Amino acid sequence: MTGWRFSPGGRAAGTDRRFTIVPGCANLKSPPRLLPVSAMSDTESLPDPLPDRSCGECSVCCVALTIDDPALRKAQGYRCQHLAREGGCGIYETRPHTCRTFYCGWRRLKWVRAPLRPDLSDVLIQLHWEASHQDGPKRLGVAVTLLHRRALKAEGLAETLAAAVAAGAPVFLNIPGPPGFTMAQAKINAALEAAVAARDKAGVLRILTDLYVRGRGGPRKRVVLGPAPAG
Repeated sequence: MTGWRFSPGGRAAGTDRRFTIVPGCANLKSPPRLLPVSAMSDTESLPDPLPDRSCGECSVCCVALTIDDPALRKAQGYRCQHLAREGGCGIYETRPHTCRTFYCGWRRLKWVRAPLRPDLSDVLIQLHWEASHQDGPKRLGVAVTLLHRRALKAEGLAETLAAAVAAGAPVFLNIPGPPGFTMAQAKINAALEAAVAARDKAGVLRILTDLYVRGRGGPRKRVVLGPAPAG
């Protein structure tokens, strides 16, 4: 959707107000019909990380996401014990498989606007597979986590979500809860379709703001991790 220009006018259809419980990481069980990338077989292809984008000083995934790896377990919202005070991973060369293979959507997807690096935008985009039925065909989509209300003002947020919705990719909105609890989640394609079709950027942002507020009160459960790593 490069070159999208929104114009005033147009109102979106009613927003989907139903939020479900979603874990903060692909290694935990996800709601029905949303399959985590890590559950896919090795034959499933994902876009390679973009050569012109690097994590830089960003360490959002080390705090915002749950890590449920045999070598390292922590609940979302808590800072990883190996994240150095000045930034960077203290065990980078020997970091767990989950950390070694994870790249956010900003790293993998060219159509995610450049200003949306998570530490600069408070927007964390993850890739997810959605199944039309429990064992049906899978479609690659995105889960967009708004880490703070100021994420709604992030440059390129509306354009990025419009690109995904216009392309027919499943788009889920995640709203974090307190540290150690799961995120509230809603699929937002239907809520945004009319505003996207009308190229109504203000309408897209109004709907996202409403969903953010509703998601803050969405259902959550305490994150349950596997056994603590030995030693």
